[in-house]
Amino acid sequence: MEYIVLEPLVSKNAALNQSIIERKSKITPEEEKLILHEAEGSFTGFIVKQPISLQQQESMLNFGKFDLSFKLKILMKHLTHTEEQQEQRVLKFWFINNDKKEHLTCSNMFFRNLFKQDFPRDYFSFLLRIMQMIKALKSITRVKVEIEKIGKPQPLGSQFLSIANKITSSVMHLKSELIEEIGQKDPKQFEMIISGKILEFLERSFPNPMSIEELANLTHADHELVYKLLCNLLDRDLVKFYDDGASWVRKFAHVHDQHDFYEVQQQPVLPDFQKPTIAIITVNYYEKLAVDAMMTEKITFYRRKPEGLGESNVYTIGLIGNHRVVSTKLPLLNKDSRSAKITSGNTTTRLLGIFDQIEHVFLVGCAGAVPNYSDFGRHLRRGDIVVSVPDLSDTSEEDFIYGQFEITKSQRGFQYSTKSWLPKSPDLYRIVQTIQKSYDPQSEQMYPWETYINEAVEILTSKELDCRRPVEDKLLFTFDDKNVIEVDHPTDSSGSFNRREYGYPVLKFGRIASGEALTKNDGLRNLLSEENGILCFDTGMDQVMESIEGNRKDSFIIIRSISDYSDGTTTKEWQPYAAICAAAFAKTIISALPTV
Repeated sequence: MEYIVLEPLVSKNAALNQSIIERKSKITPEEEKLILHEAEGSFTGFIVKQPISLQQQESMLNFGKFDLSFKLKILMKHLTHTEEQQEQRVLKFWFINNDKKEHLTCSNMFFRNLFKQDFPRDYFSFLLRIMQMIKALKSITRVKVEIEKIGKPQPLGSQFLSIANKITSSVMHLKSELIEEIGQKDPKQFEMIISGKILEFLERSFPNPMSIEELANLTHADHELVYKLLCNLLDRDLVKFYDDGASWVRKFAHVHDQHDFYEVQQQPVLPDFQKPTIAIITVNYYEKLAVDAMMTEKITFYRRKPEGLGESNVYTIGLIGNHRVVSTKLPLLNKDSRSAKITSGNTTTRLLGIFDQIEHVFLVGCAGAVPNYSDFGRHLRRGDIVVSVPDLSDTSEEDFIYGQFEITKSQRGFQYSTKSWLPKSPDLYRIVQTIQKSYDPQSEQMYPWETYINEAVEILTSKELDCRRPVEDKLLFTFDDKNVIEVDHPTDSSGSFNRREYGYPVLKFGRIASGEALTKNDGLRNLLSEENGILCFDTGMDQVMESIEGNRKDSFIIIRSISDYSDGTTTKEWQPYAAICAAAFAKTIISALPTV
């Protein structure tokens, strides 16, 4: 019989709780004397021993150096306390063999299961979950758990005091009760947060204008305050108005990226030599800016439709290399609604209808990574680039580059269905395959897309917009809507050149997907990504893909850069830089396309 034994350890530090959880094939007579509890039923074989003294620890627990170690920081509200607590939880692993690859695979599976269900809130439930996983994962022979309180957490909202005035600071994820709490304590800070929300809604809606009433309803602010804050944004040259101030739109102009911008009633007919052959579709405001920064000889046409009469359109036409391209932005407001997705499909169909010589379609922008908790080589971080690639040697119908997952819950658990897409033309992927063969993330050479990144950051960065690579990249998970877990990123123990440390992204190749339910359930998303080889998730492009396929565009590719660990839309801090990374790689591929 196999036993999973929990052995509490006595510590000199009152704030530190330590335990050893170990797999054993037998219990000795000496150990039987120390048994405090032996479980039955579904937990048969689980044993809790009495705590042992410091002297006994030193003589009995000489296990040698652990194989792997992970650290979690947890900000949570305890079940029996009103105040929040901040804890650090360190897990040290010993494995049954010396297979490093198996260690990484097993420990990653361990963490995926740790976050699969509701995260254990109390100390014993956390240990019980670990005991269950050690029983299931036969490669693990022992885990040491160290839980320590690490001081009082910062007051909620304090982290926004220094950044709320930046236009790349995301405030959309702040709960209404938190905003109300901040408003009671600091009216000026409250106005800065509402102003940030207004700007973000206008950026999501762009190119569509929004009324003061719409903005007031979405921000839960009164009309007078919304108008005042819009005027402040107008003074900063970030917005403009129509119809005597009845509707407002995000201004599409930047100091270092000036080009001709025309508002038109109908898209002008272009001569054949000016017609674009490549379309680039974005959904995020900063994605559109980034793509346009890659162009030369560009011109933008903006068609504003009256309220209630359809969608506005924005098209920027220019050159990337020797190829004429057109970029557009889809409205992102209410991104999870069915009507918004249908609108995205209609806008794509309109784009491909107006510009009827399009041969290649690029979907370029931000996405949310599926993290790997243990394997540095497979882990994705903010700023990294993901390129959707098929298996060119695989002729089966099961291969795909993009999948849309629909999740349903039944008595047997969660079930999912998938709609997937695969381009018929391999032209773009032959170029990608050539890059993939020569790419070495540990090489110290500068790649073309990294040069384009530097150039675009220089072009777009201004007083109001910082496109430089942010410093902070925390891997955070939220559970029960209030409690936060921070997980350490896996590190490279080889000592090789690390591109990220020098401010450059790492390039990955694989599948990309979307699924509204998956962005809200880390456990499901991790499970499906493991089963289907998904590297990241975006905001949902199924209707866009349907339109591309319906318009018989056989050559398309999806390029994403990581801006968060959800779907690429939850926070703004990394979006400008990540968008530039994705656009830079798109420019690399387009520049390598042969000219006719």
